[in-house]
Amino acid sequence: MSTPAGTNGSTAHVGGTRARVLTALRVADAPVGVDDLAETLGLHRNTVRFHTQALVTAGLVEEGRQQNGGKGRPRAVFAATSDGARVGQRNYQLLASALVDHVARTSPDPAADARAAGRSWGQRLAVTTKGHPRRRTSVPAAVELLDAMGFEPRLSPRPRPTKIQMYNCPFREVVDEHQDLTCAIHAGLLEGMMAPDHDPRDVGQPPAFVVPQLEPFAAPNLCVIHLLRPAPAAPVAEGAPPC
Repeated sequence: MSTPAGTNGSTAHVGGTRARVLTALRVADAPVGVDDLAETLGLHRNTVRFHTQALVTAGLVEEGRQQNGGKGRPRAVFAATSDGARVGQRNYQLLASALVDHVARTSPDPAADARAAGRSWGQRLAVTTKGHPRRRTSVPAAVELLDAMGFEPRLSPRPRPTKIQMYNCPFREVVDEHQDLTCAIHAGLLEGMMAPDHDPRDVGQPPAFVVPQLEPFAAPNLCVIHLLRPAPAAPVAEGAPPC
């Protein structure tokens, strides 16, 4: 199952001794054997063998065979795969902080620009049907996307929910620096996913959509999305002049 674009898909993380083994393979100019790895890292060869096999199973390292110059069996050697080469420490908070800080310092209207960026992001995340983008995302689909992003959403009440409660903010550290802009991005994201695009064909039709309204930090560990259902547009009287 693919991860929706713009959500935080899982990235392999390796730590401890296993990370040291993988790093040694990543920086090596050629595939490396167990004995050489053990000597380089100061580890027992059985420890190295255990971790290399685990890395092979994870798809981060590949095992090959190399002739050792004699008539014996070729020795096992290991090299990082393309996935293994991508594993390493990440600091997306630093990147996000730099971008939000730049908007805050340079934009004539930082909140509006932040909301527009979130709205554009939400529109890209809109659910697709038969390969064609829909104009808005259903409430269950929006909850699924928010869950994939790490917001820990819960619908309340059921079966006709009026709000989505979110018990985690994956942007929390950036919120601590720029709450107004970060929450504006989040509000725009919701609008892009769920709010209507004001298609003229919707005029006079029953409102089959909701307009999300974000309430940041309704409680210390809780943000709430209120699902507002707008009233249908009043029908135009026959013979009335156009607006």
